[in-house]
Amino acid sequence: MKKIFAAAVLLVALAACCGAKRNRPLEGTTWKLVSMDGIPAAAINNEADAFTLEFNGAETLVGGRTNCNRFFGSYDANDGALVFGDMGMTRMACPDMEYEDAFVRMLDRVDGYAIKGDQLMLSASGQTLATFKAVDKIE
Repeated sequence: MKKIFAAAVLLVALAACCGAKRNRPLEGTTWKLVSMDGIPAAAINNEADAFTLEFNGAETLVGGRTNCNRFFGSYDANDGALVFGDMGMTRMACPDMEYEDAFVRMLDRVDGYAIKGDQLMLSASGQTLATFKAVDKIE
């Protein structure tokens, strides 16, 4: 009986420490787009730093890159709510600008977020708009 109890305690302890992924923090993590309506996977994966977000919690600034231009601005995140403030952007002309336009329109609509493990989901009115994955910092 003691062996069964000890085995059960060990299994519970292993599940608690190793079974669940810890959520990555919103701030200080580089987030790479994984999926979004209007942007094909080939465009998302064309360049390592395309369609990325980085949140700076100390200054409440967000920055990143579309498939063409870099952007930056403010944000407010609190208890799953997320709102992007005024954004600035470089203005280079590139092929496939429709993907950049779709990405920027999506950011304008965002009103919430959720993090599950290493995945960030941006949403509007409870509907997921885009999914990102935590990646190593892209230089």
